[in-house]
Amino acid sequence: MKQLLKQIATSAASHFGPHRMSWLQQDPQLWVMMYHRILPRDDIRYQLEEPGMIITPDTFSMHLRELKRHFDLMDFSEWLSLREAGKPLPRRACVITFDDGWYDNYEYALPIINAEATPVTLFAVVEKIGTDFQFWPNIVSALLHSNALSAMQQQPVFARALAQTGTSGDTKNREFIAAVIKALKQSSDADIFAALAALHWQTLLTFSIPRGLMTWDELRSMTQSGLVKIGSHTCNHKRLNAQLSSDEITHEIVASKTLLQAQINDAVDIFCFPNGDYNQAALDAVTTTYRAAVTTQRGIVNAARTPAHQLCRIGVHEQVSHTPRLLGARLSGWV
Repeated sequence: MKQLLKQIATSAASHFGPHRMSWLQQDPQLWVMMYHRILPRDDIRYQLEEPGMIITPDTFSMHLRELKRHFDLMDFSEWLSLREAGKPLPRRACVITFDDGWYDNYEYALPIINAEATPVTLFAVVEKIGTDFQFWPNIVSALLHSNALSAMQQQPVFARALAQTGTSGDTKNREFIAAVIKALKQSSDADIFAALAALHWQTLLTFSIPRGLMTWDELRSMTQSGLVKIGSHTCNHKRLNAQLSSDEITHEIVASKTLLQAQINDAVDIFCFPNGDYNQAALDAVTTTYRAAVTTQRGIVNAARTPAHQLCRIGVHEQVSHTPRLLGARLSGWV
């Protein structure tokens, strides 16, 4: 019965959500789609990644076709310019965003973006592009796949997280790994990386973690067609909260723009908050430095009322959007 009710709710959201009933809304709306990784199911990187971070190339292609049916797909800066000038906006506009600067965006997403002639904004972690940096969730996933659970429990940061999730399940199960990563987000990035360093994590792996991020040449080549614009996702993907000093916050926000503009030789005027975290100091700095910013808060942007530096998004991943009906339900903002 519970599953039946869920299916009914999904169908209702897909068929009667605001993406289909925009005439019920007084103000123009903007759907900001949030993507991270695009990988085939048989790629080892797919198996190592959190389920909420990934969709397949086929699903991404389907998304773009479906989004064209429902929305005016726009360049993010173009929509901002119309809004700032007080000019008419489409009733249902949509922009596509990617977070981080993953190599698979270049490998798998870019050919689809070009084939569908779809404008995209990609938010890059500036000081990590062109390096062998790995995000800590990917290191944690690789450690659990390498049967390093007992070693991890010797570090208090990991012991606390594992105490919340339990350790009796399959440590290679993607849902278990996602639960551990969620629990770890209660700790600071600095504490997590310190615990990993104390473990000498590279020595515990039974395989090499594939490259994560693009090179600068790959990032620049993303922009050659004119369809992909680059925004800032900070220098180091640090969560912009009270755990950082004011100088660190300023560096992550301001220096990332300066460095990025120098590398891509183009204006950078849109920002993305890592993990959706920010305090008032971070919001003030972003407001001073950029035209607009996106969060991870789920929702649909109201063109008349949503602040330009706190734009919500619709996050999608394979499990919740691999069919047009599921995607439609997600676009409703209700499920």
